[in-house]
Amino acid sequence: MSTAARIRALADKQAIYDQMCRYIQAVDRCDLELLKATFHHDGEVIFGIFDGNAHAFCDYDIPFIKDNLIWAFHRIANVTIELDEDGVHARAESYMLGNASARLPDGTQINCPDGMRYRDVWEKRDGVWRMWSRDLVMDWNACWPYAGRTDGQFAAYRIQGTRSREDLTYRAGLIA
Repeated sequence: MSTAARIRALADKQAIYDQMCRYIQAVDRCDLELLKATFHHDGEVIFGIFDGNAHAFCDYDIPFIKDNLIWAFHRIANVTIELDEDGVHARAESYMLGNASARLPDGTQINCPDGMRYRDVWEKRDGVWRMWSRDLVMDWNACWPYAGRTDGQFAAYRIQGTRSREDLTYRAGLIA
């Protein structure tokens, strides 16, 4: 492989990884527009709780998160991206560790961590990589009573994130 081809492959993999990170940011900030921007309009998701068009999933997912989760924090790791020889298709797997807090009907707050894997098909159109397909593999999950602290010294130095475009990440220009 030529030096130019290796550089192009690295740039393509980085662009895909950046979109993976945007997906996580969109979910945690409840940003519908940003979430849709990670998928092609004709893309699809296969999540079990929702199987179908990716943009319809986004329209379902953000209100679901807002209505059911008090907060959520996700991160990706162990990212493997394989580019196809055509230069416009790729397959990827990423591990996702998530943690969310929900309130039960009786008012009890619970903490719900989970470990999942995303299996993606990516496509580059007009020079932009977006997901065409995302399949969710649930490896494990758990729930227990929430024990977060908001008192004392912890409260003195903590900056509260928000689930909106008012979050500091937007103000810092890290999400366009």
